[in-house]
Amino acid sequence: MTFGLISWLKSRHPALKYEVPVWYPSKDKPDGREWLVTNGLGGYSMGTVSGANRRRYHASLVAALPPPHNRHVILNRIEEVLSLDGREFELSTNHWASGVVSPTGYKFIECFAPLPVPTWVFEVEGNYLIRQLVHPWGTDEVVFGYYWMPDPDRSFESVKLTCKFLVGYRGFHEEVKGSSDKKYSQFVSANQSVIILDDHARRLCLTWSEGSYESHKQWWWDFRWPTESIRGLPDTEDLFYVGSVTSTLKAEEEFTVGASFENPIHKPDCRTAVDAVVERQSGLIERANLDGSQRADMMLIACDQFLVSTSTDDDAPVMVVEGYPWYNDGGRAAMLSLPGLTVATRRFDSGARLLRTYSERMRSGIIPNHSLDYDYPTEECRSEYEGADVTLWWGWALYKYYSVTRDRELIESLLPQMVEAASAYLNGVNDGIKADSSDGLLRCAHKTREFTWMDAKVEGIPITPRPGKAVELCALWYNYLETIKFFMESLETSLPEAAELAEVAKLAGASMQKFWNDDRACLFDVIELGVVPTGKSDDSVRCNQLLAVSLPFRALRQDQEKSILRAVESELLIPMGIRSLSASDPSYQGVFGCGFEHPDRYHRDLCRHQGTGWPWLLGHYCDALINAHGRGPETANRIRLTMQPFFDHFMEEDCLGSISEMFDGNRPHLPRGCPVYSISVAEAMRWLRWVIKQ
Repeated sequence: MTFGLISWLKSRHPALKYEVPVWYPSKDKPDGREWLVTNGLGGYSMGTVSGANRRRYHASLVAALPPPHNRHVILNRIEEVLSLDGREFELSTNHWASGVVSPTGYKFIECFAPLPVPTWVFEVEGNYLIRQLVHPWGTDEVVFGYYWMPDPDRSFESVKLTCKFLVGYRGFHEEVKGSSDKKYSQFVSANQSVIILDDHARRLCLTWSEGSYESHKQWWWDFRWPTESIRGLPDTEDLFYVGSVTSTLKAEEEFTVGASFENPIHKPDCRTAVDAVVERQSGLIERANLDGSQRADMMLIACDQFLVSTSTDDDAPVMVVEGYPWYNDGGRAAMLSLPGLTVATRRFDSGARLLRTYSERMRSGIIPNHSLDYDYPTEECRSEYEGADVTLWWGWALYKYYSVTRDRELIESLLPQMVEAASAYLNGVNDGIKADSSDGLLRCAHKTREFTWMDAKVEGIPITPRPGKAVELCALWYNYLETIKFFMESLETSLPEAAELAEVAKLAGASMQKFWNDDRACLFDVIELGVVPTGKSDDSVRCNQLLAVSLPFRALRQDQEKSILRAVESELLIPMGIRSLSASDPSYQGVFGCGFEHPDRYHRDLCRHQGTGWPWLLGHYCDALINAHGRGPETANRIRLTMQPFFDHFMEEDCLGSISEMFDGNRPHLPRGCPVYSISVAEAMRWLRWVIKQ
């Protein structure tokens, strides 16, 4: 008999009105698909459907110290053992360095639902144990709830659940190696244990609703992370078994365990915590006012995961985590994501705060690409101000925000800063970024720096050097100048620099014709190549030219735009994104990691922009379709067909309810990189709203 999880959830949480997705994992092998829950402060809980940790980043409680950066693993995992009249059933699943998978608790999993919170149903001899994990918003806490639903035709004299706590306090990029000298001290009291994590007396606080606690001092050796093996990184770790709590389960009653950083949870209550999650999620869904489909509701909730702050205060700055589990917040990702994460979801206040947050970080006209953590080395801090495109994407995001909200107050406050940044580009900034006075185009060149989004480096050396006048930077620069003009006209205002900027825009628009490649009927990727201009051009067919067709303000003729689209469609378009380089190019790499089974960082970065497909560019492809072909029914149908694989991946693959950073350029186009990527999800949200509202 199949357990009715949806009915059970809705009976316990009457406010749950949206449609809950349920998956039925295979019992033949551990289901490695991932789930993610975030807390709005940069912290998270993350794991797999099977319960096994496959990455170094998988853990029950990860906290940002301080928010939203510098994440640390606080509680690695809980291992559950169910006892029926003395017979034990291990419900957890682990991978070991020996290659063994043990225990095999995944074989007891009947179904799994990621919403409203990750929920597992274990079926043991016709009885059901339901496990829920809640990471309350704005806290460094996680609550586990267990519900026993026995077979009505059977009875047991004793039903007990033991929860074993495994700790490995560390920075989340690191791994713990056990040592007889390293043991976590703890202080146990009634229904509570406080574990001291480090020399600074940071604390993991464990609480439970009822039961008996037994402390332990035991290392468990050689856990293995299979996904880290694939990434060519260290893939083993040891965890410290600090203790266990055993409770007698009663039919349809809640047994709850809480874990928190620094401050204990008094009287952990899973049901109440889930109700709070449902209330928050329902508010996001109602505000967006979409079609109520399962896909739309899941995507709205997914968008919420990327918006983070330094605190829960209403006036705290809003940022965007570029991706989970390993990225921090990013300026470029924030601007590219803003229309999908805040405008399409109708979270306009968050959008305005986001635009202000990054504008306040501007220095000499440049918005940094990433937050500067206090522990970053000096050279890396400086490098965050190298991206020439981040400020230009800020202008694009401002336009997208204003086109829906008509928020004159925000634009009036930021327009002088837009103009100031444009003037900085005209005068030259950051030892390599300067508009050419002869043609108005933006030139960016330096022997050791990379100013575009294709910025992968190994040992400080750019993998995809593009010194000169890059096509997307020049298209973005022209769009930025025209956006300033548009805002001035909309606000019926003018600034002293207006006339000069208008002349530069006119000159740059005319000069965009320099990128036209007659031989290939599309655009050069870079013209006037070299740190010192050589007069040569790069005729590689790359995705960057798409932005010359997708942006709101463009300088090319419509016949050229259509020709560019034909080149993109014939050489770059794949079901899950746009290739970064044509498959016919000798430098093309169609499999992430250059085809190595366990690629190191060099080979991963080597192919990052050499053929890998990027999902976020599908959104700009849809913009380009409308710009080149109009908004007719044929265009609308092409957009629906283009986005469908995107939506399918979101619902079924990799991290359930999210979209990966990139995909192999070659079939079967496997997902690669970060499994939960802000720009991918944001562009899917932006175009899902468009499709729904047609």
